[in-house]
Amino acid sequence: MAWLLISWPTLILLGVGLRMALRLTYGARGPEPGDPVHAFLNITGWVLIALGLAPAIIGGLGSVFGAVIVLLAASAVIEAVVQRRMAQRRSMCRILALLLERGAQLEPSMLVAGQAMSGVVGRAAKRLFYVLEAGIPLGAAIVHNPSALPPEAPGYLAAGTSRVARLAALRELSRSEQGELATIWRTCIDRISYLAAVLFFMAIVFTFIMIKIVPEYVKIFQEFDLELPAMTQLAVVMSNFIVNYLMAPLILVITLLAIAATVVAICYLCDVQALKWISDRFFRGRRTADVLRILALATEHRQPLGDVLNRVGAVYPAAPTCRQLHRAAAEVDAGADWRDALLAARIINKAEQSLLKTAEQVGNLPWALRQIAKRREKLAVYWLASRLQVLYPVTILLLGLFVGFYAISLFIPIVQLIRGLSQ
Repeated sequence: MAWLLISWPTLILLGVGLRMALRLTYGARGPEPGDPVHAFLNITGWVLIALGLAPAIIGGLGSVFGAVIVLLAASAVIEAVVQRRMAQRRSMCRILALLLERGAQLEPSMLVAGQAMSGVVGRAAKRLFYVLEAGIPLGAAIVHNPSALPPEAPGYLAAGTSRVARLAALRELSRSEQGELATIWRTCIDRISYLAAVLFFMAIVFTFIMIKIVPEYVKIFQEFDLELPAMTQLAVVMSNFIVNYLMAPLILVITLLAIAATVVAICYLCDVQALKWISDRFFRGRRTADVLRILALATEHRQPLGDVLNRVGAVYPAAPTCRQLHRAAAEVDAGADWRDALLAARIINKAEQSLLKTAEQVGNLPWALRQIAKRREKLAVYWLASRLQVLYPVTILLLGLFVGFYAISLFIPIVQLIRGLSQ
């Protein structure tokens, strides 16, 4: 193991050099699907990089500051990977929109040559282009390669079955998403990572204090026949209670949380949205905004909204939203007005229902649906930002009070001990 600890920079450089050589050899088009040589050399490059980074990471975990930096760096890397994949998928929507618009005048290989496609999205995009070149229809090709496009792409493409409707859906998907929610979400992830690192090492430090330092304080004062201050006695009682009754559950909880965080991080690196079920429930405004934009596309192309709701409900990647869409579709099939059906399914509220009725009368229905969607996204941003602005300072304040309480509790006896010895 000594050679590994000494030569880790060389391993990283070898891995990076191997991957650069692959990129130069295969060019922007990349390898053929299933190329064993490329797969072997690509895996070898990543293994060399991982072997080189492992000693640095393990060494960093040996200190408090190093571990905090490693945790923050890991969260930043995961966030960068996720954002890069989102940008690649939006770029794929633009490419597919060009293909639909120009038809046979453009080849997928020509379009992908100018794109930086790599990783999970790059491989899925190349598979998608190959099946398109083989003559597979666009809809079937997207179904078999869902990783090449944003998760909500099937819902947008279900807004219409015509070429023009699909072209409009792809253009809608290719637009840059609202940056406010993404910025707030990144801030939230950074602060949660910071608090998790601080709490983890606070738990280690205070475990040592409660097990080793506090009992020694009690022994010293008993030997000098001095009485501990009331604040220190309270700290002793709290320490004994935590050590005797809460230590084992806390260790179990911290271990499980660390394992869960590691599993979630690996899932996101592998393009598996492990926390999707949480975002589907707590960010329904974002999902509702997607639904309203899909309905705007459908109304622009005069699609039957009952059929659109059924199609979108069958493919949209959020289970709570799918249930709402199926409920609205059942209401429309039963003869209800589509706005009343959306109100009954809690997709829109009463004021938005009145706005849609007025907008339809004046011929501005798609515009009204998009404005309501934009409002829902802003409400989602406000919901997350307001809770972040309140909970983060409160958490920092509580941690400060806890640390201050123990610092004062352990400092006061020292003053009293010095005073007692001087008398």
